[in-house]
Amino acid sequence: MLMVLGVSHHDLELADLERYSAGASELGVNLFNADTSVQASSPIAGVAVLATCNRVEIYVDALRFHDAVDAVTHELAAITGIEESVVAGQLHVRVGAPVAAHLFAVAAGLDSMVVGEAEISGQVSRTLRRAQREETASPALNRLFQNAARTAKKVVAGTGLGAAGRSVASVALDVAESGDLSVAGKRALIVGTGAYARVVAAALRERGCTDLLVFSPSNHAEAFAATHHARPVLAAELQAAISEVALVVACSGTTGGALDADTIALARTSQREQLTIVDLALRADISFDVRSLPNVRVIDLQTVAENAPAEQAEALIAAQDVVIAAVAEFEDDQAVRVLDPAVIALRSHVSGMVSKEMERLRGKYDEGIAADLEMAMHRVTRSLLHTPTLRAHELARSGDSAGYLSALHTLFGIELTPPTQG
Repeated sequence: MLMVLGVSHHDLELADLERYSAGASELGVNLFNADTSVQASSPIAGVAVLATCNRVEIYVDALRFHDAVDAVTHELAAITGIEESVVAGQLHVRVGAPVAAHLFAVAAGLDSMVVGEAEISGQVSRTLRRAQREETASPALNRLFQNAARTAKKVVAGTGLGAAGRSVASVALDVAESGDLSVAGKRALIVGTGAYARVVAAALRERGCTDLLVFSPSNHAEAFAATHHARPVLAAELQAAISEVALVVACSGTTGGALDADTIALARTSQREQLTIVDLALRADISFDVRSLPNVRVIDLQTVAENAPAEQAEALIAAQDVVIAAVAEFEDDQAVRVLDPAVIALRSHVSGMVSKEMERLRGKYDEGIAADLEMAMHRVTRSLLHTPTLRAHELARSGDSAGYLSALHTLFGIELTPPTQG
């Protein structure tokens, strides 16, 4: 069964959400490879972790519901240092049909801090690619995330929601430019070189930023600068770089803060102009005491949330309709797949009978006649299995899987465990 356990900006303050974000990169592999010595087998068949600036969600293909919930809760507590009982109380759990409804809405930007934001669909796709790379994505999770990505594209194409490139970064820059700052013709510094830094670089260029510097706490500045028309800044040059810019956009997520008050104060000693700092990292890149410095304005995710514009109602309703239709289609496909193991077992059973009979006939007839007989038997087999296969799909859709399995057992002696839908 599919399930998702998560926390988001709807449930927690960003400071609390930050604690869950800290260990998200290790969560999927840890859960998938968890020691199952206490139990006969792992309760998790697949896992994918979606971690963004305003949510941490663990999508699970679960074999046993309660054991899977316990495993996720335990691992989150171990990684974050939060009491297990607190984690259990804060996690929002969805199972079955609501999982697709939620992820499709998330991918389409309908559940974001900035409704219709452009980058979330890319983050959903990257989540799947990472799970595939780490070999934690089950077939059901593959289908779920692939359909979510397709739905997001349909929303943009069919409703225009997200087509304008609205994002957390663009709203943050709108807020920055609502004061005295104008990005056009100015020099700016990006702290970080990840996927979000690419969004920021593009947004700054679109607004006319003519001189872009980049600093990487993980020493990737040169590679990023080479592909984004920017100048790399080394650690020894950071203070000088801060003294030269009008705007700093931090999005590295380095634990503990990539920029502290002392560094910025020393850099701005001879500067009288205001420095605007945009901190888009969930694990704040900017130390809290920076806010107390004179002539320094800090815009963080909380500021973005407070200034996020309302989306047009018509586009929003149209987007919701696209999501609802996509979820219905996905759930129909999921229902049909519930009896796939039974259909496979039936085909295998009949194929085994045909193979046995062909062994007998090959000893009785020459090769040419035996080959003709085999072709004829396979044609008859396909014809005979066509109707039972269609009926399986119909019964799966209507929820009467148990009746189909009972018939298989009665007629052919095939015994299968009743499937769990969702």
